[in-house]
Amino acid sequence: MTVTIIEGVAAVLMYLFGGALALFIYEAYVKTRRRSLIYMAVGFFILIFGGNLTTLVEAVQAVPGIALNISDSGARTLSLVIQLAGIVLLLLSVMKPFGPKE
Repeated sequence: MTVTIIEGVAAVLMYLFGGALALFIYEAYVKTRRRSLIYMAVGFFILIFGGNLTTLVEAVQAVPGIALNISDSGARTLSLVIQLAGIVLLLLSVMKPFGPKE
């Protein structure tokens, strides 16, 4: 299976905008030192990475000279597990009582 131009562009944009979102949240953490914001920044980063993992794996497998032998099912499963970890971190960022300033 090959990655179309639209998929490639969408994946690049997802990484750029998602990375910008994670950086903005991290900057808010640096200013406030609220631990929940660092959980949120890392959670979004992991969620965005996992969401595009299947496209990334397919694109890398299409590059000549790179021997990445991951099945489609393995890539999808790994993507879901990574996304689940990101969602758990996001849930922790909003549900755990971190207090006013840690």
